[in-house]
Amino acid sequence: MEMKLVIAVLCLIAVTGVYGQSQLNLSEEQKIHALQYAAACMEQEKSTTEDSVALTRGQFSGLSKNAKCFVKCFFEKAGFMKDGVVLPDVLTEKLGPNVGEDKLKAIMGKCNSVKGSDKCDTAFKLFECYYKEHTLFL
Repeated sequence: MEMKLVIAVLCLIAVTGVYGQSQLNLSEEQKIHALQYAAACMEQEKSTTEDSVALTRGQFSGLSKNAKCFVKCFFEKAGFMKDGVVLPDVLTEKLGPNVGEDKLKAIMGKCNSVKGSDKCDTAFKLFECYYKEHTLFL
């Protein structure tokens, strides 16, 4: 279980889209919730260590369905998505103060209309877009 916890932390970093890119000043409560969401979603979706490491590195090609469903699970637990639909107000409320509302709005403008073949793929493509676009706005 310890390794899963380490991977969950790495996934937390990846899911916030800031791995090695900037300092995201999450509160202790936000960090705890994110870690809980990541651990629960890893267990629920049976995502692999390899998928988790790939997510943290921004290596998006060839990831398993489980990895994509991990992202969907995390986004839903965090309140960023519901039934495969992005909730911009929640994203702005939770990430705006940390990322910067103008940067976040620009990223949302480019990414929030992304659609995949199913809810897991949509969440994954959204994450991929946010991850890539975030680097452009640093």
